[in-house]
Amino acid sequence: MQNSTPRLPHRLKTRRIERALAIFSILTVIIAWLVGGTIKDAAAETYLHNALPLATGFQEVAPGIYLATDKARQAIGYVGIGEGTGYGGPMRMAVAVDLDGEIVGVAMVDHKETPAYLERVFESTFLRDLLGKNYDQPFELGKDIDGVTSATYTSKAIADAVRRAVREIAREGLGHGVPHEPKPEIIFGLPEITLILLFAVGYLGRTRKIKKTRYVRWVTMLTGMIVLGFIFNRPLTISKINMFLMGYFPNWRTDLYWYLLLGGILFVFAADNRNPYCEWFCPFGAAQECMGAIGGAKPRFTRDQQRILDWVQRGLSWLAIVIALLMRNPGVTSYEIFGTLFQLRGSIVSFVVLGIVLIGSMISHRFWCRTLCPVRPIESLIRLVRGWILEIWRTQRRKQA
Repeated sequence: MQNSTPRLPHRLKTRRIERALAIFSILTVIIAWLVGGTIKDAAAETYLHNALPLATGFQEVAPGIYLATDKARQAIGYVGIGEGTGYGGPMRMAVAVDLDGEIVGVAMVDHKETPAYLERVFESTFLRDLLGKNYDQPFELGKDIDGVTSATYTSKAIADAVRRAVREIAREGLGHGVPHEPKPEIIFGLPEITLILLFAVGYLGRTRKIKKTRYVRWVTMLTGMIVLGFIFNRPLTISKINMFLMGYFPNWRTDLYWYLLLGGILFVFAADNRNPYCEWFCPFGAAQECMGAIGGAKPRFTRDQQRILDWVQRGLSWLAIVIALLMRNPGVTSYEIFGTLFQLRGSIVSFVVLGIVLIGSMISHRFWCRTLCPVRPIESLIRLVRGWILEIWRTQRRKQA
């Protein structure tokens, strides 16, 4: 006797599975965000000795300001805690000054940076160069401090944190009048202008309002690769997405680029259901297509193989976000190899992976994008949720009609 239960079409069944997994992914991300938020920040007191090892006692004289004493209980200086915003989020520094107000020691309390960026700062003389400075100096990169190449965000965050700590010590501990914190200037330069133009051309190209679209797309891809990749090293990464998910919103005046990039992607997605960034000017995507042009790359994976790779890719992206949220560190699970290409820095493993990806891109069209890119699954999730919302809205309209 045949089963009379009607079978769901394969496409409908797949859609239901994808929606169920989308709900699961969103719920687990929310849970990870909540659990991660309960983890307390590192206790700053444990880092006071790192900033001023000669001290044997500390007494809090103001919030975040500690008077340091020696064995004879004589004051030898102050230690304060300052905060700046790095590439991955808040960064706190413990800063020790002597009784004359000069910096005699600095120590990191906690951070959210990608380890590679922090390592570059520690390998340089940047922290040592801060010693001997006092509260009335600007602590600005390019003026009285030399930044660290390829770690500008991290070095600026440290400088901001140290400046704030020193000035708070001067005000609350030493009783000096200190300059007001400078209001950040709006940074709007070549990266921001390039980004806006690339978005405009990408959107017009998608709507076929530009002739010779293929050639125009190559221009935008090469521009993205050279300007956003090699010159400024600002590709979209999972760590930057994690930072915003955690609520670490940088100052829009100094980080307008990231608001334009993420806001532009979401705006075009809402209007056109497309991602112009990945299709038209992603720096690493452009690098892959350049290699593909050399090697004659074509889509090599069958539909079933690509479906398996899609789920592996989604699982890796989901895991990277959940772990980062639990650990409250946006960059801890970043596995992109963009920095290895655009800065020629990284471990032996990252260079090996980069070599495999570039060779693979000569054979298979956008090899990284189709196998490991953590941004592509997020794009798929946004597209799925958008379509689901539109479907519900249209169904409700039909019912009301």
